[in-house]
Amino acid sequence: MAGNRALAWAGAIAAVGGGVGLALPTAHYLPSHLPLGALEPDLDLGLRLVCAGALALAFALAILTLRRRQAEPLAFASLTGIAVAGILLHYLVITLPGVNRLAPSAAVQPAVGAWVLLASGLVLAATGFAAAAAAQRAR
Repeated sequence: MAGNRALAWAGAIAAVGGGVGLALPTAHYLPSHLPLGALEPDLDLGLRLVCAGALALAFALAILTLRRRQAEPLAFASLTGIAVAGILLHYLVITLPGVNRLAPSAAVQPAVGAWVLLASGLVLAATGFAAAAAAQRAR
């Protein structure tokens, strides 16, 4: 039971940390060096909203796990963690290098928000998988 509580607290803290990461910038760049009409390389609003929804769901699952004292709800946090980590990996691997090729003088680099969100997604995925394993052992 103590393991379930620890996993639920880890999931809740990771979800809140990811929420903080959403408020932080996700790219360092010099706007004056981007070509006219180029999109800003920061994570756009649509992807931020998807990540916020996934993090809110993960937080709700962690709270439900703490209230029920069972690991089954938290197991679904792995899906939200995979979604957040997938969005951020796509953003880091595809988007930033593409912008950098268009405007190398802009010196586009990932900022703190991108790394916080990626870490949050990975922690949520790990806690979800650990909760699923704990629920499977309890049967």
